[in-house]
Amino acid sequence: MKKYLKVVGWIFLGIFLQFKFSVLYGIVFLENLNFHDRSYFVEMKLLPASQSVHLLTMKTTVHHSLGPDYFANVYIPQHYKVVNKDSYTGAEIIPGYNAYKMNMKRKYRDVLSSEDFIITLSVPNKIIKPEPILVHFENMEQRLHIDKTFTLSSANNIIALKGPKRAEKTYPQQLGL
Repeated sequence: MKKYLKVVGWIFLGIFLQFKFSVLYGIVFLENLNFHDRSYFVEMKLLPASQSVHLLTMKTTVHHSLGPDYFANVYIPQHYKVVNKDSYTGAEIIPGYNAYKMNMKRKYRDVLSSEDFIITLSVPNKIIKPEPILVHFENMEQRLHIDKTFTLSSANNIIALKGPKRAEKTYPQQLGL
C-alpha cells in the first residue's frame, strides 16, 4: 500500500509541477483544451456622423483562447481616410490597404478589443465598389485567422457597410494557439 501511495504521490507532484503549482490553472487549461473550440468573432457597425463623416465601430473577440498573446490588425481600403488614428507600420503591408492595430486585452478565457474609427472618403464624390475590410488575428508565431466578411462601398459621399451583424469562425482547440 505504501508503494502504491508513493507512486500516486509522484504522479500528483508531476501534475502540480507541470501546471505551475496551481490545480485550478491545470483544471481550466485541460477543460479549455478538451471541451471548447476556439472562436473568432468580428462585429462592425457604421453610423453616419455627418454627410461625409462616418463612425465605424469594430469589436474583435478570440473566445476560449489558450495562448497568452493575441493581436488583431485591421486593414481598411486606402479609398477611405481614418481621421482619428494613425496607421500601424508594424503590420504586414497589403497593397491598397492601410493597417490599424486593435488594442487586445485578456478577460478570463477571452481576448477582446473594441475600437472606433472616424472615416471619410479620400477623394470626395467618388463611387467606390465594395471592398473587404480585412481583420488578421495573430499570435507571436503565426496568423491564426483572416476575416473578409465585411465590405465598404461608397456613392454620393455616403459610405455603406455590408455584412452580417457578427462574423464568426470556429476552429478545434490546439496547444500553442
